[in-house]
Amino acid sequence: MPDYGEEMRPAFAGRLGAALDRAEHIYLRILRAVILVIATGLIVYAAWLGVSSLYKIVQSPDSVQEKVAVVAADELTDAEMPVRDIAAQEGPKTDPAKQKYYSDFVKRYYALFRTKFEPFRQKEDKQLDQGEFDDSFVDSSMRLEAVTKGDLDFEKDKADLETLLRVMTEAADKPVTKQRLQKYRSATKVSVAKKVNRTRTEYRRGWDPYSTACEDWFYRPYGCSVQRAVQVPYTETVHVMEFPKGTQSHSEIFEAFHNRYFELLHERREANARDAQNARQDIIDGNIEGKLSLYTALSVLGGFLVLMFFFLLIAIERHQRRISSRYEEEGARL
Repeated sequence: MPDYGEEMRPAFAGRLGAALDRAEHIYLRILRAVILVIATGLIVYAAWLGVSSLYKIVQSPDSVQEKVAVVAADELTDAEMPVRDIAAQEGPKTDPAKQKYYSDFVKRYYALFRTKFEPFRQKEDKQLDQGEFDDSFVDSSMRLEAVTKGDLDFEKDKADLETLLRVMTEAADKPVTKQRLQKYRSATKVSVAKKVNRTRTEYRRGWDPYSTACEDWFYRPYGCSVQRAVQVPYTETVHVMEFPKGTQSHSEIFEAFHNRYFELLHERREANARDAQNARQDIIDGNIEGKLSLYTALSVLGGFLVLMFFFLLIAIERHQRRISSRYEEEGARL
């Protein structure tokens, strides 16, 4: 009786081997495609990292220039000066050329005050002479002393003062400034009631346990009744003559403009310095990030080469399979 199991085994083994060969061929094609996709992504990513890293590395913090702070005349016209006393200061006079500049500037700045603001003063207002004006607004002696000590840059201070004179001249010619000055010149004082906090001395009876001024001081309770001076606070209403609220003198308006200029200049210089420092820090951070990214790009490129090595092994293996199959076919024909 024929054994069909023995006859079917070679056929089954052949079909199984063919199925495994087809599966292996499919897996190798899939693996090759995946490696090609990954390798393409790696080379593109490495190129992008390389270009961006080199761009960040070549940036220099010295390329950042601090912006020039400016103040416009319109920003001064609503400034108001609080009442305060300004003490005059004296300083050394050393450099004749610099001393002459400050002296000439005081004359020009004082001329602006005399021609644009002082015509609107009232008769009772004190008329500032040039020395008092210098002490109140320029303080040239203090500036010269600071320049002499090296605490103040003369050229920078000179540029600030020249800009101050120009901006103040523009502000003085603004319609709103003329309206404020005219309002003060035509204003009259009115009686204003104000409450003033004061104190008065009152004498009140009290008990002093340490006093021996009475005959029975040694009986309980020890001490004597005494009269004491006590400061008692009270509020008094007084009437004073003042200008209407919102009215400021010509000198107060001038000083408010003057102070507003330097306040805004200082604020904007600080802001510009911060922006420049932040920009420099961003470039420094970019340099560091660029170096790290360049290292990452090299690592990615290394990974790409490793994948290409495996891809080469797969290609060699496919090529060997083709050669083996050809030899088998030729052997079968022979």
